[in-house]
Amino acid sequence: MSKLKLSKNPHKGLKIYCRKCNKDNSNCKHFESQVYRVRIHVPGTQNEVRAKQLESTNYNDAVIEAIAFEKELISNGFIRIGERITENSNAIYRGNDYSLADAVVRYGQFLDGESGFAHLKKNVSAAHKQELLRYCTYFSHNVRKSKDITVFRAKDVSKEEVSSFYLWAEGKYKTKTLKKIMSTLKGFFEFLIDIEEIEMRNPYRNYIIKGPTSSIVETITKSEFEEVLKAVDKDKDQPGGRGIKKHLYGKYLRQAFELFLLTGCRREELVVMKWSDIYETATNIKFIYIDNIKVQRIRNKTNVLRPIPITSQLMDLLIEMGYNEKYMSEDYILCPIRDMSLQSLMDFLSKSFTDYWKSTKNNKECSLKNLRKTYFTWVNRVMGDDTKILSSHSSNEVLKKFYLDPKLSPIIAKGAAEIRIFD
Repeated sequence: MSKLKLSKNPHKGLKIYCRKCNKDNSNCKHFESQVYRVRIHVPGTQNEVRAKQLESTNYNDAVIEAIAFEKELISNGFIRIGERITENSNAIYRGNDYSLADAVVRYGQFLDGESGFAHLKKNVSAAHKQELLRYCTYFSHNVRKSKDITVFRAKDVSKEEVSSFYLWAEGKYKTKTLKKIMSTLKGFFEFLIDIEEIEMRNPYRNYIIKGPTSSIVETITKSEFEEVLKAVDKDKDQPGGRGIKKHLYGKYLRQAFELFLLTGCRREELVVMKWSDIYETATNIKFIYIDNIKVQRIRNKTNVLRPIPITSQLMDLLIEMGYNEKYMSEDYILCPIRDMSLQSLMDFLSKSFTDYWKSTKNNKECSLKNLRKTYFTWVNRVMGDDTKILSSHSSNEVLKKFYLDPKLSPIIAKGAAEIRIFD
């Protein structure tokens, strides 16, 4: 994002506000977090102001927005839409109340940890945040068909708006996605009620999803996986298709898909996995020890790790990928030479698997995450209740550097010796 600029004699009250520094006209370099903001003094008061973050990234357009905002305040007696005033002794309390458009902006700031309250900081990945805001935007766009969302209050959202959006979403998305969308919007309004303290009833409090809603663990069979690998082998030596990405990264796709299947890793875990993450017990049992990034983010801790037993199948793959030469090095195990961001690499792997899966003409709906489900389904056949330890869905705090918790050692040993995917 380019740096915002003010003129030599800026419009009165117009500032460049950094959402990360929470400061006007900061000299920071957080350009991606900077917006234009206007502050209008309330006549008859000493320090009271009304402020608004502006949508424009062009200075002249921001001035137009600022003037329009001031006119709106004057016409409303400097009381913004829905603002409630409570007199308490000599103080005047002006409670939160936002237009639907402003409410979505506030939710985005909350997800970024910019709520102003340290204990309310939300730890979510960039991808998850984008998904949550995308669903809120879908709802806003649907409401915009009949309302001006810049003045229509979030607290005025009724069953009619919810019903209209549900009909739209139901016709566009399948049950699983529809359930996620409705759950997201319920959480959005819970944020407005619980965090922003807007006095309202959650319009998404009750809803019924039509169709099957039970969670089905869709695994992939050996023959289905082999069909995907055949499609990769057939495609990787032919020109065209994925352009530069295919040329640079296509040769790693087969290994990537096999790694996902044999480790049960999430994308963000696998793309940062290094040869130095491989450890060995006193009894020569090898395993990979990785940060369980998702669980760490949820718990806001850095010591939640996940052990991956190196089975004979996984060792064969690692040897093929250069284990004998690179063991204990700081190189990435998958695709050591890169020229794209981690997020771009993750997206490329996901899209590639989906493309190859579709090319097999299989009627099942599967994506890259189904390889993780397949892995733990097979692990559970061997490990039973101990599967939760290998998936880090427990509170076990183990392993530091080369030290292995003695309680965990036999579990890893059993997994390394007995886990076989598809066998």
